[in-house]
Amino acid sequence: MEMHIVSLKKGLSVAQALEDQAGIAVLGFFISETEDVNLSSPWSALTSYLLNNTDTEVNVRHAISINDLIGDVDRSKYFRYMGSLTTPSCNEVVAWTVFQEPIKVHRILLQQFPFKTGLTNVYRPVQSLNGRQVFSSPAALLPPSHQWCYDEECEFNPTKWYLLPDSHCDGEHQSPVNIETTKAVKDEHLDGFAFTQFDDKHVIKYITNTGHTVKFVLNEGAMEVSGGGLGHVYSTIQFHFHWGSLSNDSKGSEHTIDSKRFPMEVHIVNKRKDLTLEEAVNTTTGLAVLGFFIEAAASSKSSGAAEQHDDESSDDSHDSTDASTTATWKTLIGYLAEIQSIGSRVEVTKEMSLGELLSDVDLTSYYRYNGSLTTPSCNEAVVWTVFKNSIKLDRSMLTMFPNRIGFSDVFRPAQALHDRTISTTAGGSPLAPAAFFVFLVQFCAFLL
Repeated sequence: MEMHIVSLKKGLSVAQALEDQAGIAVLGFFISETEDVNLSSPWSALTSYLLNNTDTEVNVRHAISINDLIGDVDRSKYFRYMGSLTTPSCNEVVAWTVFQEPIKVHRILLQQFPFKTGLTNVYRPVQSLNGRQVFSSPAALLPPSHQWCYDEECEFNPTKWYLLPDSHCDGEHQSPVNIETTKAVKDEHLDGFAFTQFDDKHVIKYITNTGHTVKFVLNEGAMEVSGGGLGHVYSTIQFHFHWGSLSNDSKGSEHTIDSKRFPMEVHIVNKRKDLTLEEAVNTTTGLAVLGFFIEAAASSKSSGAAEQHDDESSDDSHDSTDASTTATWKTLIGYLAEIQSIGSRVEVTKEMSLGELLSDVDLTSYYRYNGSLTTPSCNEAVVWTVFKNSIKLDRSMLTMFPNRIGFSDVFRPAQALHDRTISTTAGGSPLAPAAFFVFLVQFCAFLL
């Protein structure tokens, strides 16, 4: 059996809670049968009220507390995810807590539920996670085979990811890779991107600390990416970061350019609009990830930024970040203090858009190859776009990621290219990067 304890967010009515993204909190306890407990337990009193009459209410005369029913279950061991009610209308407004240890109830008392009520099999089948993450409390006991990390000292470091269940991490089309600029093949089909709603300041839903990175989850279906030689329309679902250590010369990007590693890298993850997430991760073009290098603005001029490795002219106007872009990044980084514990999340209430975060980047100049997710299970389902022009931030902003989040060097080493070809854009656009981006936003708005 399973018992659900349902709680409304304080200050909300039932109707209001059903409209709030976390308006309801449900505590779920598994119940296992045993013959080692006393039949006169609180569960005996509870089952005495069971009736075979629908829509019937009975006043409880016994003194029964929820603590009595839960018993000696260790409440420090639990799992957490965001989900829904499990009965119609299945509103997706529930912060679920499922406790690891079961409540033990005598077998005879458990039999009273179907016997007295006449109801059997009263449970909904398991639903798809659809990209959601399930977190565990620190005390929960997890199978060691499912724990992966970046630290070479741990059991399942990147060299051992292929041993994880359902892993594709030993495939021959893995990511990230080192991009050798002299071997990149120019492709005239790699044209400009069309970004829909990238200027929307309310598209970011929440931010979470996954234990491996900081992930920004977007409102479903709010943003789209097409063009750029992708061949499909993709829905933007989240973006996350990879970084190094606290040192000023730290390098933490996943991709490298001519073996140069950058301080940070941000990945914007997009799913093919015509596929479910489960279908997308099993399709070679199911996901499109946009990768942007991040480096310190003070050292970006003549720093060997990614675009300069391609013998293209550097525009000094890109060496500094404008005030509005800096303000947006400060807003984003300001949330890090609120998710310092693993599994924590915070709703985004301040205005910021992806367009503002990328406004100084030349979006017409990039590399393209087919690869994989860079974390387990490393599905080879990604069309990768790695932009040549890096994002420039103040150095102090870069160190806020390892400083506030508490872990470092969260990047996978470069993987072998094998038989793959890396393509590159044939030439830049005559439009300046910022103007080009504004043009795309306005053009997409016109189409809508």
